[in-house]
Amino acid sequence: MTLVDDPKTVKESKDTVKIPLKKLKRLEIIAKERSTSFLQGHRRSIFRGPGTEYADLREYTEGDDLRFVDWNASSRVPFKLIVRDYEQERNTNVILMMDSSYSMLLGDPVPRVKMAVEAIATLAYTVMNNRDNFGWVAFSDKIHKYVPPRGGKTHLYHIFNEILKVAPLGRTNIGEAIREISLAQKRRSIIIVLTDLHGDLEGAMDGFKVASAKRHELKLIHIHDPEEFLFPKRPRQIKFQDPETEEIKVINFSNLLERGKFMYELGLQIREINNFKRNIRGLKIDVIDAPTTILTERLLLAYFGSKRRSVMR
Repeated sequence: MTLVDDPKTVKESKDTVKIPLKKLKRLEIIAKERSTSFLQGHRRSIFRGPGTEYADLREYTEGDDLRFVDWNASSRVPFKLIVRDYEQERNTNVILMMDSSYSMLLGDPVPRVKMAVEAIATLAYTVMNNRDNFGWVAFSDKIHKYVPPRGGKTHLYHIFNEILKVAPLGRTNIGEAIREISLAQKRRSIIIVLTDLHGDLEGAMDGFKVASAKRHELKLIHIHDPEEFLFPKRPRQIKFQDPETEEIKVINFSNLLERGKFMYELGLQIREINNFKRNIRGLKIDVIDAPTTILTERLLLAYFGSKRRSVMR
């Protein structure tokens, strides 16, 4: 399997389909509002910390890291501690890999792909507003689209244009997609993988091992509906479509045999996902549980958490 765009040249494909400018601006408004709201509530905890650029001296306040006390400055101010304030390191490459398999069309009451698009738009706006570079990948059983990380308003609109065109299809092959993207990067990057973890997870570990060996900062975001793995509140006969095979199934929950089979298969799926997440954590990779109701916040926290970690190194 190869990238849609040759990883040696890292060029964007010549897709001429354009989303109307009105829709792009509407998405930008949503992203800006969500980003602003998030930062207002988290600014102190996110932006305090060491960096590569000295900013200022200020008075110590409760919660500051004592490692950054400037003892020389403090000695000149009676009964007060003075700390060094830093600006965060800039120009980091951030790549969001979006699972665009068929199962992303599922969701109650809103398809999870729609929730993902708005959350990713907010992340892209925040990353570029923070003077970092943002890249985007859509993948299922192969990589469908790769937009290399860059900055600027034009690039932001290009990202918006691409994510609004996503049409989920196929099954998920996380490992191969991560392997190709991690090898395509010429510099250490923050790679955030957004997936619902439906599909075949066997072999996916190999891709994460390659990315870890390349020393990328990895985050696995498990997107799901809040009640996705719960027994239906009103058991009855229902028709549903398998999230990966697209096969139509009918289950009569009033039938004890059918209900028992459903619960058994659901239990196996939950166990497979939990085992996979446990193995990923064994590679020292953060695994973040992200119900669709708080997906945007989890994505932004993952980004800023990675920024702080990379600066501390």
